[in-house]
Amino acid sequence: MRQAVVIDAVRTPIGKAAADKGYYRDVRSEDLSAHVIATLVERTGIDPHLIDDVRWGCVQQQGEQGFDVARIAALVAGLPVETGGVTINRNCASSLQAINDAAMNIAANCEDVQIAGGVEHMDHVPMSKDYNPCPSLFRRHSEAIMNMGLTAEYLAVKYRVSRARQDAFALRSHQLAAEATSAHAFEREIAPTWGRDDSGRKFLLTADQCIRRDTSLESLAALPPAFNPAGGSVTAGNSSPINVAAAAMLIMSSDKARELGLKPLAKVRAMAVAGVAPEEMGIGPVPAVHKALKRAGLRLEDIACLEFNEAFAVQVLAVCQLLGLDPDRVNLRGGAIALGHPLGASGARIASTLLHRMRDEGAQYGLATMCVGQGQGVATVFESCES
Repeated sequence: MRQAVVIDAVRTPIGKAAADKGYYRDVRSEDLSAHVIATLVERTGIDPHLIDDVRWGCVQQQGEQGFDVARIAALVAGLPVETGGVTINRNCASSLQAINDAAMNIAANCEDVQIAGGVEHMDHVPMSKDYNPCPSLFRRHSEAIMNMGLTAEYLAVKYRVSRARQDAFALRSHQLAAEATSAHAFEREIAPTWGRDDSGRKFLLTADQCIRRDTSLESLAALPPAFNPAGGSVTAGNSSPINVAAAAMLIMSSDKARELGLKPLAKVRAMAVAGVAPEEMGIGPVPAVHKALKRAGLRLEDIACLEFNEAFAVQVLAVCQLLGLDPDRVNLRGGAIALGHPLGASGARIASTLLHRMRDEGAQYGLATMCVGQGQGVATVFESCES
């Protein structure tokens, strides 16, 4: 069976989804996607004619993100017309699923050289735009399952995660992200990208927009509940913001990498998807992590680098509680609460951060995992190619 390896991983800086001051308020999804694809080609020196397919995660597949944004981005990036493109939707885990699908294609002896990643422009195409739920869904489930904030509130009650713990975790995310940015820890994974500053001037972006260096426990504690005004604990401060970004990886078989003389960052060791009750979708990583670790023949204690998507502070804390994991082991460069959660790009973003952390820290194993709206979890185990 062929082994999938990741050669390189890049992302744009993550911008706010804001029509007045967002980095990418006048940049389209296809152009952001094409930019990271072209950057991968340039950085790795891969012959574009060797790229078989582009697998691209995106949640809101309409407007500028519709009509197979993967194929459009590949064409805009200047890839040969022979290169295919498919857009994948597993909600928040769309681009992590794209990575997993690329690895499965390689293992199945189908396409070899692929680009996997994703994009989301939550300003141009809002998360709930034209949302029209199926009435039959609510024969068994409350309409609240489609409100991620209320599912987070449910976790806070069920797993007894206090507001104070949520705010402390959110503060940690901002502090670690600020420290990592100041130390240039994201430099290798970020592809400088053109956007606009607050005044509208065009400039080359090299850092994420949502990190709040000035936040404090006091300022976080002062924020009102965002989803349950009568006694809730989930706020704008301890939740991920809405964002815009693209991220991508070059993936191929280990045999092809050797043939081309390319040195991989890591190989895909195992992966898993699992379903959970939609009402507590945030715990989706728990069964997914257990399945992926079993398939990899590893224990959680074997994993040196852990990247969990921070949809909400309470969600990560509940997952850590159920896994018996110290939250201080997770997201050592900050997470989505500080960096941002651009839905379709987030899986590739956390995986990119993970692989660069593994390289920098000399780690043998790394794990990327995410919860998924409507009650799913996805997890991927990576292994250093130097181990």
